[in-house]
Order: sequence, then C-alpha cells, then structure tokens
Amino acid sequence: MTAHAVNRHTRSVGTTTSGHERRAVVGASAGFFIDMFDIYLPVIALAPAMAFFTPASIDPGTTAILGGLVFASTLIARPLGSVIFGWLGDKIGRKKATVAAVAGAGVATGLIAALPGYQTVGIAGVIALIVLRFIGGVFLGGEYTGAVPLAMEHSAKRNRGRNAGLIALGFPSSYVVISALTLLVLTFAPAGSPASAYSQWGWRIAFVVGAIISIGFAVVYARGVEESPAWEKTSTKRVNPFKELLAGSNRKPLAQAFLLMTGVWFSSNASIVILPPTIASTTGLTAVQTSTLMIVAFAVVTVAYPLFGMLSQRIGRRAFFVLCGVGSILAIPLFVLFASGMVKGFWAATVAVTAIALLGIPAFGAIGAYMSERFPVEIRATGYGVGYSLALIIPSFYAFYMAALAGIMPLNLTPTVLLAVGGICLIAGALWGPETKDRNLAEHTIAAERQP
Repeated sequence: MTAHAVNRHTRSVGTTTSGHERRAVVGASAGFFIDMFDIYLPVIALAPAMAFFTPASIDPGTTAILGGLVFASTLIARPLGSVIFGWLGDKIGRKKATVAAVAGAGVATGLIAALPGYQTVGIAGVIALIVLRFIGGVFLGGEYTGAVPLAMEHSAKRNRGRNAGLIALGFPSSYVVISALTLLVLTFAPAGSPASAYSQWGWRIAFVVGAIISIGFAVVYARGVEESPAWEKTSTKRVNPFKELLAGSNRKPLAQAFLLMTGVWFSSNASIVILPPTIASTTGLTAVQTSTLMIVAFAVVTVAYPLFGMLSQRIGRRAFFVLCGVGSILAIPLFVLFASGMVKGFWAATVAVTAIALLGIPAFGAIGAYMSERFPVEIRATGYGVGYSLALIIPSFYAFYMAALAGIMPLNLTPTVLLAVGGICLIAGALWGPETKDRNLAEHTIAAERQP
C-alpha cells in the first residue's frame, strides 16, 4: 500500500491529522466571522445611513419597519440556502459547497456597496437593498452548512467542544471588528442627513470590506482545507439528503434542533440586536460610548467562547444547553435595570452589558459540535443547515413581537419576554434531545440511526 493510500485510509476512519484539523477549524471560524459580519452590516454599519434609502417625510415607525426588513431579509433567506448548499455539501462535498456559498455572498455584498439611494432612484433603492440582502442570505445559508460539519468531522472527539468554541469566536469578533470599523469611518465621514458623507459613501466601506474578505476567504479555503474524511467514505450519492432529513427517524432530531436553535436566536437577538438602542435611550451615553462598551463586552465573549465549548465537552451538551437557558432567564433582571434607567455611567453599563452577553449568548460555544453530532454523516450538512437556519425565521421578526407586546407592557421591557422565551426553548430543546458528545461522527450513519 502506498504512503498516499495509507494516509487516505487513516483519514477515512476519522483519525485526521492535527494539521488537517487545525486548518479546518480556522477555516470554519473565518467563515463564521464572515457570516456574522454580514448579519451585522445593516444593524451597525448601515443604520446611521438609512436616511440615504428612505424619503425625508417617512415616519419613524415606517423607518423602523424598513430597517427590520433589511435585517430580516437575509435571515429568512438562509433556510433556502441551507437546503440548497446543504444538499450540495452532502452530495458533492463540504468544501466545494462552502467555497461556492461564500464567494456568492461576497458578490452580493459587493453589489450592495454600489447601490444608489432614494434621491436617485426612489423607493427602488431600498427594494434593491432588501433583494440583495435576501440573495446574500441564500448564499450565506450555505457557509456554515459545509464548513462547520467539515471541521467537526476533522476534529478528534476530545477536541470537538473546544473547536466548536474556537469556531464560534468568529461571531463576537465580527461584531467587534464591524463596530470598530464603523466608528473609525464615522470619525472622518460624519452621519446625519441624506447628503452627509457617511450617508453618501461612508457606509459603503464596510460592505466593500465584507465583499473582499468573503471572496478572499473562498480562495484561501479552496487551497488550504482538506475535504472531510467522514464524508469521503459515505455512499451519499445514493440518497437524497433533504428527503432523508424529513423521513422517519430523522424528523425528531430536526424538530428538536429547531426548538433548541429557536431559543438560541431569541436569546441572542435580545442580548445583541435590541440592547444597544436600549442603552442609548436609558443611560445617557453617546453613540460612540455605546458602541465602545459593546466592543468591550464582545471582546470578553470572544475569549469566553472556547471556554464554553470546553465546558460542554466536560459536563455534556445537554447540561450545557440547560445552563444556557437558565442564563437567558437570569439576564432578565439586568435588562430591567437598563430599561428602568438605573444603570448610569460608562463602566457600570459595560459591566452590565458584558454580563448580559455572557448569560444570553453562550450557546454558540457548543452549537457547532452539537448540531454536527445530531445528524448522520450522509445528511449532516443538510441537517445542520436546515436546523440552524430554519430557526432564524421566527425570532428575526422580533421588532413586530415587541410592537405587539407594547400594548400590554412598556416597550423598553418587551425584550425581557424574548429572553424568557429563548431560555424556555433552550431548556426544553436540550432536555428533549440525547447526549451527543461521545458520538463517532464517521460511524454515525443513516443505517445506524435507524437501528432500534
């Protein structure tokens, strides 16, 4: 047997080399960074320039709805992308699907940077923005469907929790980078009216950066990451991954993953997307101070994520996610302190926000491992993508739920309901599913899944 054949056989039974494992994990973390960078573009970089896309006469409520649609359009497109690219990831390989998905997302993001505004093309500008965000969401729905399962399939069993946390740190680090970039641009391109420098061209910088890093990632990933050894040994071509996902014994894992991820997204939206406006309106801090404290808080979360992943490896995924659900509920009193105006001063607000972030979004530290362990290898990319992305839809309309709840409670307290719903879904989803941390990802096949 040749050295190449020996190496291929060794990798085929799941004993991948540390170099392959390291490159796959770094690649997945970079891909997750790009994914979350894209999510935060409208929330952070585009928010100060929304006047560029809307008429001056529009009321604040309509502006908020349009902003919500820009944010939600990319999220509701992701389930479609996860079906398309998950199917490709299971049929032609995780690596090829990841490269195609991220490159396509980069093109969509680059096109947004060239869009004209309301004064040039009227309402067509914001419609084009929403459409391109939707298209980008389809492509980005395929990023994690391939890259994360590939990294987990390369990982030694004892390292999966840690590696999931390392992949997840792409999430808070992207928030830090895009916030810092937006603050930097605002220093030399002030925001304000539709004619202001930031509204005219400043916001475009973040989108150009997003497009460049997406396409650059696709090139580097294609050259530097090996295909999954677990996928290479399967007979995937003989099955329809999406049909298998919806069949028999796979329906329960999908439903359970959907419930768990719904909780994750409700908790994270309340802890990340909704929190900054609450801070700005109740603490008296400036926009720069608010952005700075969010950067500090998420820098702490970046360091914490690998620790969260390691904790899930030690105590088990089920126990870890139950703790995450409890943490989401425990974040409610801290949010009430903000909403009631009792938190004053930069450092007090920074400590409180950091605590909310650590309580509200730790689940991402183990999601990569758990979602990969939850589905058999032949349909892992499809199961991961659909379970992860489909759950985005309901929580993405948080602004509408808050508006409805405002009829029975103060608007600034409505995020506490989202935190409670997120916590309950996390706990219920964790308890409904099995413990998975010791599963062999190479041997966990459809045939094995169907055995009693």
